[in-house]
Amino acid sequence: MLFPHFMFLGCIPWLVHSLAPTDEVSDADLPQSGYLPNHNMQPSIVGSSSFGILWSKTYNVKERWYAKPLVYTPPGQKQLVFTASNQNWIRTVDAVTGAPLKARQVQPPFLVSDIGCPDMPDTIGITGTPVIDPSTNTAFFFAKGYQDNAASGGLAKGTYKFYAVNVLDLTDRPGFPVLIDGHNAGNDPTRYFIGGTVLQRPSVTLVGGNVYGTFGGHCDLFNYTGMVAGVSTTAGVGVTSLFAMESSPGAPPVASDIRSTKGGGAGIWMSGMAPATDGDRIFVVTGNGQGHENKDTPASGRSPLSTLDEVVANMGVSGGKLTLQDYFEPYEYIGMDAGDRDLGSGGVALLDPSVFKGTNGVSRIAVTIGKNGKAYIMNADNLGGFKLGPGATDNILQTIIAPNAVFGGAGSYPLEGGYIYFTPVGYPTLAYKLGLDQRGSPLFSKVGQSLDASAGRVGVGVPTVTTYKGQPGTGIVWVTDVDGGLKAYKAVPDASGNLVRINFPSTGGLNKFQRPAFGDGRLYVTNSNAAVICMGSPVSIPLNCTSPVDFGDVTIGMTKTLRVECTALIPITKINGITIGDATFQASNASLPQGSLAQGANFSFPVVWNLTQTTIKDASGASFSSVSPGVKTSSLVISTTNGVAQYSNSLPITLQGNEVSQAPFLSLSPPEVDFGGIVVGSSGAATGLDSAFIIGNIGSSPLKITGYAWTGTDIDDGAGGTTLSNVTQTQGGSKIGEGFTSSDLPAVGSTVAAGQSLTVPLNFNSAKVGNFHSVFTIWTNGGSKYVLLTGSATTAPIAKLAVETSEGGWDPSGIMDFGTIQAGITATRRLRICNVGGSPLMITKSKPPVQAELRAENPTLDLHEGQSIPPSECAYALIDIAAAPQAPNNPPHDVSDVWVLNTDDLSFGVHEVEIRATIVTRQLGPTYSNGTAQYTYLGCYSDLNPRQLQKSYNLGTINENGDLNLHIYNRFHHFDLFFINVNNRSVISNLFQLDFQQHDIHRFDDIRYLNVHDPDIHYFDIDIRYHDIHRFSVLYLYILYFNFRFYDANIHHFNIDIRYHDQHDQHLPNHHHIYLIYVFGLHIKYLDQLDVFHLIFNSVRNPNVHQRGLEVPGLLPGRSKQSHRKISVPIRGRHDDHRNLP
Repeated sequence: MLFPHFMFLGCIPWLVHSLAPTDEVSDADLPQSGYLPNHNMQPSIVGSSSFGILWSKTYNVKERWYAKPLVYTPPGQKQLVFTASNQNWIRTVDAVTGAPLKARQVQPPFLVSDIGCPDMPDTIGITGTPVIDPSTNTAFFFAKGYQDNAASGGLAKGTYKFYAVNVLDLTDRPGFPVLIDGHNAGNDPTRYFIGGTVLQRPSVTLVGGNVYGTFGGHCDLFNYTGMVAGVSTTAGVGVTSLFAMESSPGAPPVASDIRSTKGGGAGIWMSGMAPATDGDRIFVVTGNGQGHENKDTPASGRSPLSTLDEVVANMGVSGGKLTLQDYFEPYEYIGMDAGDRDLGSGGVALLDPSVFKGTNGVSRIAVTIGKNGKAYIMNADNLGGFKLGPGATDNILQTIIAPNAVFGGAGSYPLEGGYIYFTPVGYPTLAYKLGLDQRGSPLFSKVGQSLDASAGRVGVGVPTVTTYKGQPGTGIVWVTDVDGGLKAYKAVPDASGNLVRINFPSTGGLNKFQRPAFGDGRLYVTNSNAAVICMGSPVSIPLNCTSPVDFGDVTIGMTKTLRVECTALIPITKINGITIGDATFQASNASLPQGSLAQGANFSFPVVWNLTQTTIKDASGASFSSVSPGVKTSSLVISTTNGVAQYSNSLPITLQGNEVSQAPFLSLSPPEVDFGGIVVGSSGAATGLDSAFIIGNIGSSPLKITGYAWTGTDIDDGAGGTTLSNVTQTQGGSKIGEGFTSSDLPAVGSTVAAGQSLTVPLNFNSAKVGNFHSVFTIWTNGGSKYVLLTGSATTAPIAKLAVETSEGGWDPSGIMDFGTIQAGITATRRLRICNVGGSPLMITKSKPPVQAELRAENPTLDLHEGQSIPPSECAYALIDIAAAPQAPNNPPHDVSDVWVLNTDDLSFGVHEVEIRATIVTRQLGPTYSNGTAQYTYLGCYSDLNPRQLQKSYNLGTINENGDLNLHIYNRFHHFDLFFINVNNRSVISNLFQLDFQQHDIHRFDDIRYLNVHDPDIHYFDIDIRYHDIHRFSVLYLYILYFNFRFYDANIHHFNIDIRYHDQHDQHLPNHHHIYLIYVFGLHIKYLDQLDVFHLIFNSVRNPNVHQRGLEVPGLLPGRSKQSHRKISVPIRGRHDDHRNLP
């Protein structure tokens, strides 16, 4: 049975109506199992040269996609892709070509600068993946913005709205959007929704006419409570349910200050996964919280719990309302809170109940895995409550220990025995296979992993599995990586336990927590360079051939022949030949047609699956490698020379079949069980580390176990010397090595039926520090094999934090004080965390500063969440004070922020590293006793490329500037206007210099404006220079009017230096006489505060240049326009005028 598309859809009729088989209208499947069988993805094509990037589209600057694309085929139309971005833009594009169809911004997005959380840059808009209802062509989603659709507004005015839009034209459905803010929680009316403090990160889920969105916090800042909001899809109904994950009586009381961190927490973010559902309930996972109602007392999951932090919650859906039905809370949840090891960094995967089940009454399995690196395998119908297991531990089916934190959860593959997959930070993707213990309880064993590792930082996506039309042997595991881009592997590990990589062109690093969306033979992802990418195989293939070619069951030692039927789709010049990846599949080029083929021509050729030369035992020097019975696949590629351009020259065909052994055949997986490390003396050491391996019979006759033994030395290589030990019984079960036991090892003489398997539980524990291994061998009538068991016991990790001092030393205080930093200078220091313990230390929380002048230099790489620090090593982060350039004499200003850090050293706790600095500027001119300048200096502006600005006339009389313009215009009739507006002293430094070249002055007069609005300017210095005036025009009169307007500045010193330079010292011709008349308009708000008016006038030496006078009118605000003060200064060579003005 194909899950989930057949298992759960009976409960969700809306998904069946109008839904094309290859559409994906929600984030993966509704149960979040991650299995998608109907998208025509064949491994042979994906791994061929024809598969690659079909199109890539970018849109707005700084636009990013955290919501995943959706793929939908409207009735009677072509398939389209629906996207929603962090800028609140929604778009539809053609799924094949990427051509734009419709686009709309639903509202301005929320600004990240209003919260100070660096998890998402720039803006926050639509972050949870929408869902499309095919029965109404409607897309539903939540969008973050501000009240009244403003472009800004601060934290308190942030809001969330629920939208319903027509997919065809992106218009709002009547009655939408619905405002979520202001609604009270149904389970605790004292708690209400505040959109500014929360983030809707997970994908949304549509259940029974209601869409459910889940909310967490921003970097654990502010007064927030994790919530689930349900909104009806029917217009006018609005919010149907608001459930608070922290509520009375156990949660902290509601605080009125939204910036406090007293809301209770228990946010739901799940690395973007949607709430899992099977139609009448949803499953969510929460993070850190503050209530801890259970404290340390065991409790049933069916009993009420008001503080749902660090839980998996099963919530019933009835009439749109949510109720808590069941929960699981890890026994160490308080320690997880202290170490910021969120259970909720991953969502829940509900596995296919037709495959993933037990024979002991377990009919449905739920899986979650989070930052604590534990995969919890639960009975979905009885999650486990709190501390109801042996020794007051977890009452669940199984705990799998991962080598590092996992963000995003698990994916599954229900064929070929059943597998689950997850990817720890910085480690390979791991594969676990389903088995049953002797009591019929489900038990997973690690059977493989990828050869390559994931990015060593947070953001790797949830594994997603596709098959070609649900056929075994065609499974592909897809994983998105923030560094490595999109990756794909064959779903079933090979005989060596490797997940075989399927290679195709690189997408580049992808956005955090993505998984690809699939269409008809195509997939869609979004990368970190703001591109939406489509990958697939071109439809322009030259042949249409049988694929896949399924041989069915073939017994080892036998052969089977099938024919491949082909039709030419275009004229083909020549069939060049065949290549096959597996030598047991055989075809001859001689069986292919010779010469050209007309369009529509048919041909066939035989393919043989030859298992006569294979062996089911390892044989040195054999022509073929050892064979394990089971499903095998390969690809056959036909190469062509085409008569039409732009068609592919190769066609891949999938070959598959099931190898069958008539005799019993022992299968032992995985070949190695690595338990990782246990911390001696820790709470986890009380129960040890659990794992399992599988004893399988993949033959056709019963398999009988004839003996066991183990050794702590190397396996005998034939030279003798290996000491084998018999299995003995201990308090923990059967001893199968030093530190290794099994509580349920099948007895010698036990049999395993054909095609069946037994899962053997394992445990590692040691009170001594050291490394341990055991080679455990099993003998049967179907062969013998061994499994390698490894583990280590260490002391706990110990985190030591320190900040670098100005002298280069290290200060453990957690305060990084840069002291005084000069403007325009960047200063850098280091932050350090060292692990002085005996086991790896993991950073569980890291929120670096990202201000303009105070920032982490590498915020996503240095001391990132999930980073592992080995014993006796340190990790570092660079912190910059990047002081912006400023003009002299500005007042100093302080910058400060914190870097929030935590580790899995439970004695470490949350650290807020204080970082601060004081940024100062140069202090020039007269200073006070403390060294600060008495006057704010204008600074320096150099205009070395003079230009004539656009002429304009302001002849009004309603303002002072217009009155002066009118006065000059009436007197001289026309003039050229030059102006400069100075509104920010930071653009000026040291010396204000205007160089007026010959080409500047084209008419009778020249007016230059300097309008100064800065109230902090007190000291003004201007240098005016004229060059080569012998080249001036023959016109005899120049009126040069300079209007200096100081609107709000408190000017104390005003200096003007006018200089004439004539490098040639040439005399003008007698008929070239120039008369220069200067009018200076000086407008000062507080004229009585002007202490010094200083003019330096440098005369030209050309006798034909006549300088007739200098007029300085000053217009005092608040007085009549007749109250001009005029100071006439005769010009005689060099003139200095120092005077105090009344």
